[in-house]
Amino acid sequence: MKELLLANVQPGHAPLALYLVPSRALANEVESKLIAELGNDLIVTGLYGGTDWGITDYWLTADRPVVLIATVEKAEALMRYVGHLLVQRLRLLLIDEAHQVVSESDANAQEALASHTSRSMRLEAMVSRLLTIKPDVSRIALTAVAGGAAIPVARWMEGRADASPVGLGYRSSRQLIGGLRVHPRRAPEAVLDIMNGQTLYVRGRDAPVYLPLRIPVMPLPAAVIRNSLPHYNQLYVLWTALHLIEGKRRVLISIAQSPERLMKRYAEAFDLPGWQNAPSFVTPANSEDVARLQEARAACIDYCGADSFEVRLLDRGIATSHGQMPQRLRRLMTDLIDRKICPITLATATLTEGVNLPFDIIFVTSLERRSFDAQTGQPVVVPMSTAEFRNLAGRAGRPGAAESIEGMTLVMLPEAVSTTAPGQRAEQSKQVRRAAQDYGDLLGRLQAEDDGGEVNSPLVILLRSIAQRASVQFGLRSEEQFLSWLEATLPEGAGANLGGVSRTPADQLGDSLDELDGFLLAATEELRGVEFTGMDGARAETVLRDLWQRTFAKVTAAEEAWLERSFVKRGRAFVERLYPNQEQRKRLYQYGFTPYIGRRFELVAPQLVDELKGASEYGAWTAERRFELVVQLGERIRAEPGIGFRVRNTAGDQLLLANWRGIIGWWMQLPRAVAPSAELLRSWQRFVTENIEFKLGVAVGAAVAGAWSANAGILATPTLETWRATSGLPWVAFWFRELLRWGTLDPFVAFALSQGIARTREEAANQRGAFETWIAQEGLGRNAETLIDPQRFLAWQRSLIVQRDAAEAVRGVAAQLTTADGRRAFYEVRPIIRNDGVDWIDAAGYSVARSAYSAALLTAHPERHDYSVTSLPAAEVVRTF
Repeated sequence: MKELLLANVQPGHAPLALYLVPSRALANEVESKLIAELGNDLIVTGLYGGTDWGITDYWLTADRPVVLIATVEKAEALMRYVGHLLVQRLRLLLIDEAHQVVSESDANAQEALASHTSRSMRLEAMVSRLLTIKPDVSRIALTAVAGGAAIPVARWMEGRADASPVGLGYRSSRQLIGGLRVHPRRAPEAVLDIMNGQTLYVRGRDAPVYLPLRIPVMPLPAAVIRNSLPHYNQLYVLWTALHLIEGKRRVLISIAQSPERLMKRYAEAFDLPGWQNAPSFVTPANSEDVARLQEARAACIDYCGADSFEVRLLDRGIATSHGQMPQRLRRLMTDLIDRKICPITLATATLTEGVNLPFDIIFVTSLERRSFDAQTGQPVVVPMSTAEFRNLAGRAGRPGAAESIEGMTLVMLPEAVSTTAPGQRAEQSKQVRRAAQDYGDLLGRLQAEDDGGEVNSPLVILLRSIAQRASVQFGLRSEEQFLSWLEATLPEGAGANLGGVSRTPADQLGDSLDELDGFLLAATEELRGVEFTGMDGARAETVLRDLWQRTFAKVTAAEEAWLERSFVKRGRAFVERLYPNQEQRKRLYQYGFTPYIGRRFELVAPQLVDELKGASEYGAWTAERRFELVVQLGERIRAEPGIGFRVRNTAGDQLLLANWRGIIGWWMQLPRAVAPSAELLRSWQRFVTENIEFKLGVAVGAAVAGAWSANAGILATPTLETWRATSGLPWVAFWFRELLRWGTLDPFVAFALSQGIARTREEAANQRGAFETWIAQEGLGRNAETLIDPQRFLAWQRSLIVQRDAAEAVRGVAAQLTTADGRRAFYEVRPIIRNDGVDWIDAAGYSVARSAYSAALLTAHPERHDYSVTSLPAAEVVRTF
């Protein structure tokens, strides 16, 4: 990376590497590792998400080479804000977990495309556009679990039909896939079916390869547990995991859905008869590890509550992680896992997307996800995709992360019913047979992919879906008819209820058209923004023909020329007929929504801006008045299709929607707000993540971005010094998304948490007094805007660094030896602070020396430092670390 980035650097043009990752968790890991390796030579910064510019985006004006780590969503936002700068400096493009561009071809994939939630589509669209705008950029695609997609991904990256991946077939550790046999009257047993992609067997034997695990049989639980086969099997997995960690193994228990249910069952399991004999969690001996564990526990109490399942499990050495967990807490949990403080992890797929965590064994509790479709009245069963399973299995036994040279992924396989109730046995027997069938189906799909199965592009799936639905709905019988329809039809011409995740074919057709239009809008506007030229139909056609050649679709569907014709025809019509106003296209692109939803948002955006302009006194408001602003903004968007709050049509979710003000109040720590019970915590967190942090945050962020862009010059770069004057908005508009992210009404609290100055919201709030004292000492006044000005926050933070540096300069004080005779040159010691000074003791507890108290020497956290007493030429206590 370093060589590619620094090759042929031109004076005045600091090069930039864009490192795309699928998740914030992976961004955090990559950032930490690259800083350790390259931090002395390059600026390494991670932008983990969001759709606007933030306080930490200092790379914008840096004159040193930069490695910018970002999610696809954040990269798209940066292209909207500062695309000209990013493209000008871009020298290297890296795509981690590049296999995620591959799409399934089923109805669920089509629904994700229509609802604008397909991550594979976003990845294909973003990378293809970058390769079109910057065709000479160096590019690297990374993947360890691509399966049969490795060659198509390599061809996409290289733009050549003869390209091939580097390292194909290489495995630095053994990867085993099998099942955990669950039987009420037998000890656990692992059966192994695949090793390194090949079927595993013993020549001359019909029986499968198996490993008897030397683990005692799980104590038989009460009938109420045994009457639920999933409940019994899940406890069996935990029992097995607890007995496997004694050999320093690290175990992941993967959850397909409803993590709160499994967390509850596991938290309660330790109170079951016989479980007191299970191996217990050993608190780490290392003081730094203890501090990390305490910090995570404090954040867990802060965001989840002292009685939450998360806290109860953490006290047992079990880390938890799921998509609705607050980002700060999730990062702290990941740190506990990475440092091997917690031997067992309970997590959904959001944790394991490419992150190199130290797991030796992974237990998969289910190979399917179940839900109920309220619109059709039918249950929905979605099997785990091979891509998801490969990604999960790829986390086990990673070199340098796990203890062993092999990783084992075991699917839970019940072999017998757990109940003795006659009325339950038949149903449980069906569940046993279905689990075996699902496992066999998974093995078959994995083997088929390794043998070179079909690989799908999300863009191809989208175009095929549009063509198929249009032919049925409008009776189109030829390609000519389809192309004519494409050129003339806006999304609302296909469906009437768009942006609301409707399941009707007409609405899904309209939403799918809007998804395609979003790709076309971004492609044409980004190129126009870089070239500073207009965009007419002929130019759009040329651009889109070039773009198609750089899509993953071109690689996977090279024989279907009609797909390219459809893509180009729609694109030209998009510019010439459907959205002919260039200023409108520019505005819609800046919002970040698909065009149809963007047009609806244009009606709401001025209202959001007016609400924010009326909040110029936010810094001086009470918590209650600040909360009113959040509610007012929520009211503006909550019922808007495609923009507003979205919940499932279930009784529980409808109750959440009805209580949305109460949920926001709890999340943002409104005084006297009611917190959820442990059972309801995750559903409240899900509502916050999906509707408050995302839906409301994106809408307000888009309105703020529009206000800034409307007044900014073509080549303007956002800075803190000019942001307020350019946007015409008060500072609360700058902070709003951060407030939602950190769960606070106070921008200072959000700042302190984001900068690592405080560990919890309470600790951050307690430091505001120090900030306001500093303001008074600096003579800056106490007007409302000063109290939340990010420039003031940063200046105050710099003053803390100066104070700390001054303290660091005092590294030694005079001392008098006590029991030591001074024949040794130095003694390693620890401080015991007393009223009349400090006693310095050795590891055995004997006093070595005494000294006067020195706050500068001890600092605010003496436990984080190392000290020694030197005896020559005179006795002195020295801080060595």
